[in-house]
Amino acid sequence: MSHCYDEHDHHGHDHSEGAAHDHTDDLTPALQNHIYKQIDFSAINTLNESDSRAGAKIVQKTWTQRLEPEPELASDADEQLLMHVPYVHQDKRVDDQQTDR
Repeated sequence: MSHCYDEHDHHGHDHSEGAAHDHTDDLTPALQNHIYKQIDFSAINTLNESDSRAGAKIVQKTWTQRLEPEPELASDADEQLLMHVPYVHQDKRVDDQQTDR
């Protein structure tokens, strides 16, 4: 099965070839499902965002929603956005490193 990821409109790649072609084996949805279980979405904090909770809404987008223009994350102050994305559980390796100091 071919992978075409970002080449849809760039290399003359035609989806009307009649051959079976789908994206069911893409890695990103699988990675997204694994990562989503670890994120505390209610505690996501974005500084300088013009619309409240827009940063959290962006992070919560699914793979199929990734190209949708809304919500838009824009800064209300300058060109910088600072985002804190906390995890649900502390990584044990981090705890071990801190106690070794």
